[in-house]
Amino acid sequence: MFQPVMTKIIELATQAWGFLVGLIIVVALLGGLYYVLQGTAGTAIGAGGATKTAILGAIGLIILVLIVFLVLPQLGTLLYQNTPPPPFQAP
Repeated sequence: MFQPVMTKIIELATQAWGFLVGLIIVVALLGGLYYVLQGTAGTAIGAGGATKTAILGAIGLIILVLIVFLVLPQLGTLLYQNTPPPPFQAP
C-alpha cells in the first residue's frame, strides 16, 4: 500500500542529496577562493594578521567539508539501520 509512496520519497531524496552535494562543493570552492584572495591581498600589503586569518579560515573550511562528506553519510547509515519498524507493517 505504501510502496509507491516510499519509492517516490526515495527518488526525491536521492535527487535532493545530489543537489546538496553540488551546493556544498560550490559554496566550499567560493569560500576557498575568498580565503585565497584575502591571504594574497594580506601578503601583498604586508598584513601578517590578515594572512594568518585567511590560512586558518581555509583550514577550517577544509575540515568542515571533510566532516560533511565523511561523518554525515555514516551518521545517516547509522540512523537508517536503527529505525524501528512502522506500526502499520504486518509481521
